[in-house]
Amino acid sequence: MSVRHRWWVFGALAVAAISFVGLYYITGYLWPDPNTIFAKPQLLFLTLMFFGLGASTVPVAAYLNQRFSKPGWLQRDRTRLLRQAAWIGIFGVLLAYLQLTKTLSWMIAAVLAGVFALIETFFLTRE
Repeated sequence: MSVRHRWWVFGALAVAAISFVGLYYITGYLWPDPNTIFAKPQLLFLTLMFFGLGASTVPVAAYLNQRFSKPGWLQRDRTRLLRQAAWIGIFGVLLAYLQLTKTLSWMIAAVLAGVFALIETFFLTRE
């Protein structure tokens, strides 16, 4: 693993730790507003969930890209780790929002996962 990968991983782990501590505080000490879906605690929860899931995905994505991609992938596609982490973060936030509105099902989750996988496959095949 190169020095640049290590900085990505250490920075992502720091952001993930801060986000998960914030999520712990929100779930333990703040009460949601039952009248609205987009009250401040819910928005803060979804935001910290995005950053936490995305940042904790960066080390896994860095390892898998280093292991299975062609050499020099970081020079060709500098935003690959951030893009892949953002997909996981958006997927998690969408699932949490759908669960919050009581419309989540396994079929919707599978279709969303398939859509995100196809979009990322499109980006990877364009190299």
